[in-house]
Amino acid sequence: MCTFSEALIEKGELRGEIKGEAKSVLQLVKNHIASNVEQAMDMLSVEPSSREDIMKILEQKL
Repeated sequence: MCTFSEALIEKGELRGEIKGEAKSVLQLVKNHIASNVEQAMDMLSVEPSSREDIMKILEQKL
C-alpha cells in the first residue's frame, strides 16, 4: 500500500524527470542537433505521455 508521502515523492521524481527531459530537448534544438522540438523528443525517445508536459515547460522558457 502506498502512503500519501510516497505518492508525493513519486510525483516529484516524475516532475524532475520531465524537467530534465525538457532541458535535454532544449539543448538539442539550441545546439542545432535537432531542427525542432518534436525531432528532439523523437531523438530522446520521450514517452508520448510526457510530451505535452515538456511542451508546457518549454513554452514557459521561451
